[in-house]
Amino acid sequence: MSNDDLEVFSEEVLNTVSANVQKYRKLKQFTQMQLALEIGMNGGAYFGRAEIRKNNHHFNIKHLAKISKVLEIDISEFFKNF
Repeated sequence: MSNDDLEVFSEEVLNTVSANVQKYRKLKQFTQMQLALEIGMNGGAYFGRAEIRKNNHHFNIKHLAKISKVLEIDISEFFKNF
C-alpha cells in the first residue's frame, strides 16, 4: 500500500469516527459543550472542530475512551460502518 493510499485510508477512518461520535452524542442528547466538559475539555470549540473535522482536527484514542464511557457505549461503535 502506498503512502497516498495510507493517507486516504487514515482520513476515511477519522471521518467515520467523527461522524459516529456525533451520531451517538445526539442519540444520547448531549450538546457538544456538555460532552466536551464531561470528558475534561475546557470548552466545546475543539470538540466541535473534531466532530466536523475542521482544519484537520480529530479525536484521539484518549478522547474516544472517555466519550465511550460517558455515552455508555463500546468504543468499537465509533469505528463501525467503515
